[in-house]
Amino acid sequence: MLKIERTSNPQLSLMLFQEHFCAPEQGILIGIEVINQPRPNMTRSIGGYMGKVLRVELTRSKVYEEDLKKEFVKKYIGGYGTAARILYDEVPPWAAALDPMNELICSTGPVCGTATPTASRYVAVAKSPMTGYFGDASSGGFFPAELKFSGFDMIIFSGKAVKPVYLWINDGRAELRDANAYWRMDARQTERALRRDLGDSRIQVACIGQAGENLVRYATIMNDDAGRAAGRCGLGAVMGFKKLKAVAVRGHGKVPVADQEGLIKLAKEVSKAYRTNPNSRAFTKWGTPGGFAHYWEIGDTPAYNWNDDFGDFDYEKITFPGGYDEISSGNRSCYNCPLACRRIVKVEEGKYTLENGAEGPEYETLAAMGSNCGITDVKVIAKANDLCNRYGLDTISAGCAIAFAMECYEKGILSRKETDGIYLKFGNGDALLELIDRISFRKGFGNILAEGVRRASKIIGKGSDYYAIEVKGLEIAMHDPRAFQGGGPHYACTVTGGRHTEGLTLGWEMGDTAPYLGYTESIDRFSTDKKGWLAKLNQDWRAAINIMGWCLMAMFYYDKPERFPAFYTAVTGLPMDFKEMTKAGERAFNLKKSFNMRHGCTRSEDRLPERLLEEGNKRAHGAVVQLDKTLPQYYETRGWDPITSIPTKEKLKELGLDDIAEDFWS
Repeated sequence: MLKIERTSNPQLSLMLFQEHFCAPEQGILIGIEVINQPRPNMTRSIGGYMGKVLRVELTRSKVYEEDLKKEFVKKYIGGYGTAARILYDEVPPWAAALDPMNELICSTGPVCGTATPTASRYVAVAKSPMTGYFGDASSGGFFPAELKFSGFDMIIFSGKAVKPVYLWINDGRAELRDANAYWRMDARQTERALRRDLGDSRIQVACIGQAGENLVRYATIMNDDAGRAAGRCGLGAVMGFKKLKAVAVRGHGKVPVADQEGLIKLAKEVSKAYRTNPNSRAFTKWGTPGGFAHYWEIGDTPAYNWNDDFGDFDYEKITFPGGYDEISSGNRSCYNCPLACRRIVKVEEGKYTLENGAEGPEYETLAAMGSNCGITDVKVIAKANDLCNRYGLDTISAGCAIAFAMECYEKGILSRKETDGIYLKFGNGDALLELIDRISFRKGFGNILAEGVRRASKIIGKGSDYYAIEVKGLEIAMHDPRAFQGGGPHYACTVTGGRHTEGLTLGWEMGDTAPYLGYTESIDRFSTDKKGWLAKLNQDWRAAINIMGWCLMAMFYYDKPERFPAFYTAVTGLPMDFKEMTKAGERAFNLKKSFNMRHGCTRSEDRLPERLLEEGNKRAHGAVVQLDKTLPQYYETRGWDPITSIPTKEKLKELGLDDIAEDFWS
């Protein structure tokens, strides 16, 4: 192995070994062991950071490190905050998503890997194959913390390998290795094989399955024995295009903390609150499936491709408690998380048998592959979820693509000849499983659905675009904005497409408030009053949670919201309050928006499917989304130009994004 001494100039470091590498066509990949030297002006003076970024040039099989600068993380913090700044600066507008010039960034936040509960998350960021705009996907489990323990806060992949490779990081030493032996394995097989071959059962792996290898546009990146997913925006396809099969990490480092005593005190208080709070205890028992019945009854959960006219769905067969009880066998935790909301399921016999210890469907999957496809057999949904996990497939987009195809079949737009002979009626569980396989391997009709509903509807034609329920090319998540008017401007203006995690206001419109953010009196969910403002407020708050490194579930179960800035201060040593948190979140959100506008997005993409604007939701009192009333509110509150939807020069400067303001408004 070639060894180099780390310098303060990464380009100089690169020059030191350029003449030593072997051509990739010779089948030899050079691993670079980076030798750390004491460094001034690093983030070591700030807690929560390991102080290093790993650069991986796949085209030339090169690996080197850079310093993570103090002023950079003070401004952009982490997660998709730091990653968005890098993506904006380094990926040009003419680069496609599946292009060597696109970068894939894995980024953590400062609280990840510390004693902070509910904070083991990392974010994958790249230009999205689904939308052509900014893409990000977050995942929990044990991989995020282990990545930091291995010595790095962030990994940036550029270029494209000639043949399949994986990245192996072991206590600060990074090496690219041949992955031919793992190519064509599913995600679970890959992770287990790497642990076996590297000789350590505690290695954590993030990898792709066959869907990513086959460039399915909504392929995921999986970790934790294919139990956790960086699921949306198709970033698994970016990995597959780059021939990057996996990232394996192991480390014994410790994340530095500014106030260890204060941090431990806060952590104990939160853990005690989790154990004694009946709501958090119920969430531990039931997880996200425990909310299905409530969401269904208020009209929030879609059915039959967002159209209840196909029949009365027997939702109790898949709720938890309810039909889900039949397969539930326990729960599992992420690193340092007392909530432990991950579901373990068991199906021991029959054609839907699952491997012992398989993780079960979350709420989104129950809806996307259950009610939205008209399927009431919870064993089928569990099997579909497990197949998606193994193949590395986004269960939301996959379920929506199949529901779209089912409605097209029901309405005579598709025939059995066009669906490869599959009887594609709503409720056909075996058809669901068959299409998951065909999508993942791009076989027959599955090759069309692998493109996502926007592209698939253009291929199919015949007016099928009306039934394609998406925003910016990404299928809408399983919360119907007709049931709460704040969902309209949120979904229409999500930077990454039809995402619920960027700013779902449903709880705030059902009676909850957030006085710490200035929302003191709940506004009825069917009213359009202030819903543009509410969507913006929620998006900024959730962005702040992401860039600092928390799981979004912490938002709902931290007993005292003031603990968020308190944790950040205890970890980093930097002062923080709610105003500064939301401003940091707003900065990250506008960074992502600016990337979109620079890469060809226009105001016309701030839209919703016609069905949601025209057809009433029967379980939500016949409501439709009144976007014409809430979208102008949103633009005004955001400080975005109402004609172009570009953030105004004043707003960008207010957020400290002066150079981006010049890009758009000079």
